[in-house]
Amino acid sequence: MSAPVDVPEMDRIFAGGRIVDVAERRIVRADVGVRGGRIVWIGDATATDAASRAAETVDVAGRVLAPGLIDSHMHIESTMLAPREFAAAALAHGTTAVFVDPHEIANVCGRAGVELFLDEAKDAAIDIWIGVPSCVPATDLEDAGAALDLGEVAELLEHPGVYGLAEMMNFPGVIEGIGDARAKVDLAVAADLVVDGHAPGVSGEALRRYVTNGREDGIVRIESDHECTTAEEAIEKREAGVQVAIRYGSASRDLDRIVPGLFARYGATLDGFMLCSDDVDPIELETDGHVDRIVRRARELLVEAGCDPEAAAIEAIRLATYEPGRFFARAIERDGRPGIGELAPGRKADFVVFDTLESLAVERVVRDGCLVEANERPAPRDLGAYCGTVRFARAIETEDLAVRVDSDSATVDVRVIGAAAGTLITESLVRTAAVHDGMLHADPERDRAKLAVFERHHESGTRGVGFVEGLGIRRGAVASTIAHDSHNLIVAGVDDAAMAAAANRLAETGGGLAVAVDGTVTDLALPVAGLMSDGDLGSVSRGLAAVLDAARATGSSLESPFMTLSFLALPVIPELKLTNRGLVDVMRFEPVPLVVD
Repeated sequence: MSAPVDVPEMDRIFAGGRIVDVAERRIVRADVGVRGGRIVWIGDATATDAASRAAETVDVAGRVLAPGLIDSHMHIESTMLAPREFAAAALAHGTTAVFVDPHEIANVCGRAGVELFLDEAKDAAIDIWIGVPSCVPATDLEDAGAALDLGEVAELLEHPGVYGLAEMMNFPGVIEGIGDARAKVDLAVAADLVVDGHAPGVSGEALRRYVTNGREDGIVRIESDHECTTAEEAIEKREAGVQVAIRYGSASRDLDRIVPGLFARYGATLDGFMLCSDDVDPIELETDGHVDRIVRRARELLVEAGCDPEAAAIEAIRLATYEPGRFFARAIERDGRPGIGELAPGRKADFVVFDTLESLAVERVVRDGCLVEANERPAPRDLGAYCGTVRFARAIETEDLAVRVDSDSATVDVRVIGAAAGTLITESLVRTAAVHDGMLHADPERDRAKLAVFERHHESGTRGVGFVEGLGIRRGAVASTIAHDSHNLIVAGVDDAAMAAAANRLAETGGGLAVAVDGTVTDLALPVAGLMSDGDLGSVSRGLAAVLDAARATGSSLESPFMTLSFLALPVIPELKLTNRGLVDVMRFEPVPLVVD
C-alpha cells in the first residue's frame, strides 16, 4: 500500500502516545511526525499508513507527550553551574528552553559576562534565551564589579539569542522617572522585544505607572512580573495586563501561596500566568528536577484546591509550555526560529514523554526530533578568564566586624533584618540590644546573628555590618560570594573570629560558600566569577551537600541557608537589606542607620 500524498516524508514518527493539546486544554490520541528538528505532521499513523513515510518509528504507546518544558525566568548562576553544564542537567528533566537573566555574572564581569552566556548558549543542549540585564549595578546603594550603560544595553539588544530586556528591578526609577531606567525600557520596546518586570509589592497607581513605563497611557510596556507573593498581588498584576510568572525556586515557594487563590478566582483556566524557578540550587536540580518539579507541584496544588486531576495536569503543563511560548513568541520569530510550547506542525520538535498524567515523571526527552541519550555531557571549556574576581587588599580581621556605638546607655534600639525561609522578603525589625564595652554583639539566644557585607571587586575596603534574625545560627559563621545582585562577600555568624575565618577562606579559593564552626572551615569553591563551578552537577551537588551539613552544625535549620543568606544584600526586595555601604530601607530606597534615633 502506498502512503497518502498529504503525509510528508519524516525522519521519525512517535507512535501510540496521548498528546497534551495545551492550546485546547485536552488529551488526544495521535502520532507525531518530525523532520529536520520540526514537527511536520500529527495524525493517526495506522489509519493513514504514514509509517511508510518515516525512516524510523518510536513506540510511545500509552505514554503522555507534552511540549518541552520552559522556564520563563531564571538565573543560571543560582545552579552554581556553567550554562552548558546546567543545560545538560536540565534537559534530562524535560526542560528544553530557558529565558535567562545573566545579571549575576554581569554584576561581576560586566558585558564580558553577558557575552560568555551568549557564547555558551550557542552550543548548549537546550535553547538558552538571554535577557539583557537592565540594572547593573542593581542600585546606587552598593558597589558591584561592573556596570552596563545605556549604550551597551542598546548594542546587546541587537544580538541574536536575546529575547529582550531582563527584569527591570529599578521600579522606583521607572515609577518616578529617575535615571535611565525608562530609557532602557524604551530601547527594548522600540526593538519589539520583551521587557521583563520586577515589582515586588507594587500596586495601584504605582503599578500602572510602572507597567506603562511612566506614561500612564494604558499601554503595557513592562510586560511580566515574577515577584508576586500572594494570589491577590498576582491577580491585580494580571488584570493590569502583566503576564505573571509564578515562582517556585529553592529560596522562594510563592507557587504554594498563589495557586489556590488563582483557582478560586479563575478555575482551571489560568490564562496570562506561567511558571518559573528564578533560582534553583544544584542539589534540588539533581534530586527533584527543574521545571518538571514545578509542574508536579502546580498539579498537586490545583487538585488540592478542588480541580479535576486531569484538568489540573493539563493546566500545570500549559503554564510551563504554551503560556511562556506565546509570551516570548515575537523574540523567537525575530531570530527566525520555530515556535515552542505546543505540539503542532511547524513548531520545534522538542517534547517530553511522561509516564502518566498522575505522576508526571519524565521518562524520555525529545530534542530537535531526536531522543536524548542519558548522561550526555558538554565538552570541557576553559573559563579561567572569568576567575580571580575576589579581591581584598588584606585579610579580613575581627576588628573589621566590630559594631561600635556612641552611647552611654546600657541598651540601644537597632534595626535588624528579619529573614524567613521560603521568601525573599525580609522584615524591618527594631530590637533593643545590649551595649558592652561600647560595642554591640550577636545574641544567639535571641537568634540574632551579626551580618557583614564586604566589597570584593575593587579592593575598596568598604563594608556594612548589621544584624539579622531568622537564620538560626547558634555557633560559628557562614559566608558566601553569592550575594545578590552585586555579589560582594556576605558573612553571618555569632563569632567574629569564625566570621573572619569563613570570609578569608573564600578570598583564598576565589569565591564560593564557606562555614566556620569549632575551628574547622568547610567550603565549596566557585571560582567562576565567585558564582559558579567549572565542574559537573554531581561534584557541585556533593560539595554543596558538604557545606550544608557544616551549616547545620551552626544550629541553622533552614533548608537552603545559603540561598536565604544570598538575598539579604539585595536592596530591591523589601523591606530591609544590608550592602557594603550599610543598611538600606528598600521601601524608601535609601540608606538608614543601624541605631534608631
